[in-house]
Amino acid sequence: MERRKVEFGAVIKRECFHFEEGCTFINHGSYGVVPTKIRDKQNQLLDDMNDNPDVFYRRTLIQLFGASIDAASKFLGADPKNLVFVQNATTGVNSVLKAFPWQKGDEILATVYTYKAVEYACRKAAEFSTGGHIHQFDIRFPINDESEVVDSMTSFLDKHPRIRLVVLDHITSPTALVFPIKKMIAECRKRGVMVLIDGAHAPGQVAINLEELDPDFYTGNFHKWMFTPRGCAFLWIRKEHHDWCTPLVTSHMYKKGIQFEYCIQGTRDDIPYFCVPEAIQFYKDIGGMEKLNKYTSDLLDKASELVAERLGTEVLQIPKSMEAPGMRLVLLPEYEGYDKTWEGSEKLYMDIMNQHKINCVIYPVQNELYLRLSANIYNEMADYINIVDLLRKLPKKS
Repeated sequence: MERRKVEFGAVIKRECFHFEEGCTFINHGSYGVVPTKIRDKQNQLLDDMNDNPDVFYRRTLIQLFGASIDAASKFLGADPKNLVFVQNATTGVNSVLKAFPWQKGDEILATVYTYKAVEYACRKAAEFSTGGHIHQFDIRFPINDESEVVDSMTSFLDKHPRIRLVVLDHITSPTALVFPIKKMIAECRKRGVMVLIDGAHAPGQVAINLEELDPDFYTGNFHKWMFTPRGCAFLWIRKEHHDWCTPLVTSHMYKKGIQFEYCIQGTRDDIPYFCVPEAIQFYKDIGGMEKLNKYTSDLLDKASELVAERLGTEVLQIPKSMEAPGMRLVLLPEYEGYDKTWEGSEKLYMDIMNQHKINCVIYPVQNELYLRLSANIYNEMADYINIVDLLRKLPKKS
């Protein structure tokens, strides 16, 4: 049976993936899933590396890098000279922030829903380079129109003329909100401010053409929504920044150009990068973005409404244009023993995972806890019924 004809849900889960028995997996957004076909490719490459490491590192590695950069560039609409591999989007963000030519008094702008690791990287950069000035513009729900987010950013930029770099999510991790980044990049450029896009969740969920989008930097993961092994991401660097945007690790390729500097960084396992061509082909074989997004969006529309209805709450209110195809947020009731904080949210989802074998994630948003539901081609409605049945049994605060 050709993969593109495989039925989504339980059938493709059985035929193309392998999960721990008895586990409900509705958190694709955090770590992704590796299909068995890609696992096989990963293992084959590991065997090649271990069977003759000298040949692999001295000859094969460069060939594999070239093939993977070529495949990734075509998928992302990127000039291959502007694209390098990094372990994850956090590494990509740190690479830019730690190399950035900061000057005294420079400031950074992020959002209140910037991924925590990225926020902390901004704070660290500010501490040793700019005197600690990082700003975070607010985003309030409900959102009626995407212009509200753009206006919130521009008004902040106009009030703080010393901001030199804006860090924006393409899709926010805590709130699954798709930013209108093309408009936001244009507004930053009008003001002479550089833009770093954290696209951790974007590849595989939304169409990306990096040369057309043209930020200053864009980093994104392949291991979340593109089915590669974990530790596979990319960093796109605008040509004018090539001379200074060097990697965190300085090695043998010092001053040989960003392609070589990011590629050769000592003895490490780069095999996740070399699975990119096969992962992209798998993604295409099962139907590509249009087919996948239709399945996940339709499933999540129904699942999120079901969960909200049975819990007596509501889905996070945002415009359709800002919905991520593979993620939705549903408000949770107030539960006994779980504060509406980062610590309370982590305690709740860890208890759900450890005690009930349901993998989900929960975030605090505007002083409430929200369940972030993910969906991929192996999910079906029964998965979301499992979580809502459990949540209805938890004791609520009186």
